[in-house]
This record gives sequence, C-alpha cells and structure tokens, in this order.
Amino acid sequence: MMAGGAYIFIALCFGLAGGFIGRMKGSSVFMWFLVSALIPFIGLFCAVLYRNELDEPRRLCPQCGKDCKLYEAKCLRCGYELEYPAPDEILAPESVSHA
Repeated sequence: MMAGGAYIFIALCFGLAGGFIGRMKGSSVFMWFLVSALIPFIGLFCAVLYRNELDEPRRLCPQCGKDCKLYEAKCLRCGYELEYPAPDEILAPESVSHA
C-alpha cells in the first residue's frame, strides 16, 4: 500500500512540473500534466524539449492584421487563408522582439 502512495505522489509532482513547463512554452497545461504524470521521467523530459512558441517566426494577416505564427495556414481571428509570405514579410520571433 505504501509503494502505491509513493508512486501517486511522484506522478503528481512530475505532472505538476510538466504542466507548468508546458504552460511556460505556450502549450496545453492539461496535456503536459497527463503526459508527465503517466510517464514520469520521460514525459517531463519531453515537455522540456518541446518547442517554445516564443521562438517561432511570425507574420501579419493581410486581412485583419493579427500576429500569426508562420506555420499557421489560416488566421485564427478572421479565417483568412494565409499564403507563405515573402522573406521581407516575416517578423522576428517574440523571444527576439521582447529582448
């Protein structure tokens, strides 16, 4: 009985850490909580290595002007289908522009 309680405590701690890291990287807290809690060491390691949304290049939607990630195919605000921009239209990642 004691070993099961220890595993649940460890899984909960890893889950909270994974959720916190996922939130810092702009991803789903719940998803990274589950991954890190169900597979404690590997899940947390994956959350740490997951890409950072602040490091993604951006572009502006030509219709509404929303700041969109370069990999997005449609604007999330107005639904406009985004074409791949010319090199001079690509904005620096948020991590660079906030520094």
